[in-house]
Amino acid sequence: MSTYEELERLRRAVNRLMQAQQEALKVTTQALEVGRPLETGEADLEDDAELLEESEHLEAALEDVRATLDGALVDVHSILEGG
Repeated sequence: MSTYEELERLRRAVNRLMQAQQEALKVTTQALEVGRPLETGEADLEDDAELLEESEHLEAALEDVRATLDGALVDVHSILEGG
């Protein structure tokens, strides 16, 4: 593999990590906002279904982010170790 190809592979892996980090920040911010009505006592029974749905959506998004971060981390380690 040429130096250019190695650098391109590293660039793609770093881009994946950066995109996943941005998504993680977005999702964690949303998760914190979803939990706020519960903390302030503003939530009622009608909000429960909405909160559950939003929570499930955020959990799925976090799973996707974790998978992306894991894959990109493996790629970066492989590249840095000369693989």
